[in-house]
Order: sequence, then structure tokens, then C-alpha cells
Amino acid sequence: MGCPMSAFLIADEIITDPDVFEDYKRAVLPLITKFGGRFLSRGGDLEVLEDGNGWSPGRMVIIEFPSMAALRDWYQCAEYAQVRDIRLRSATSTLVALDAGSAVPGS
Repeated sequence: MGCPMSAFLIADEIITDPDVFEDYKRAVLPLITKFGGRFLSRGGDLEVLEDGNGWSPGRMVIIEFPSMAALRDWYQCAEYAQVRDIRLRSATSTLVALDAGSAVPGS
């Protein structure tokens, strides 16, 4: 049995209350760090290259966690439940957890 593979949280957010969402951003960062997460991309410019499903992304965020277990532990912890409520009041979000699968390092 090898080392756990990284896992990624991919979030597509449409911010409905920017002031409250700023509170979420401040509160969530220490929790992400606590569970070993790090931002790979946070609200950068995006370009949809193919649109076969009619998807119109909002603000995109990608966070890497050391494993799917760490990502799930973060999402399910009591501390994040309170912070998640702030996000739910200030944005409409789609969150996807994706493990690194058979990705080959360096490829």
C-alpha cells in the first residue's frame, strides 16, 4: 500500500454578498491550512475552452489537500460547519472533491 494521493477541492462560486463572503475567506483559510490544504488557484481569470454541457463557471477555486481523507475531514469538521454557513449565506457554490487518481508525478 502506497502513500495517499493528493486530492483537490474544486469550487465554482457565484458570490451573492461580497461583504459577507470576505468574512468567509478570512475564516476558512486557517482551517484549510490546519488540514494540510493549500490554494492552487483562487479566483483567477478563466477561459472556457469547451462548453458541451452549458456550464457557465463563476469564481473558480482549486485547493490541494494531502489526501481525500484530509479533504473530507476538513469538510466534515465542526469548525468548518460554522464557516460553511457563512459561505452558504453569501454565495451559490458547487464543490467537487477529486482524488489525484492515476496521475503520474512530473507528467
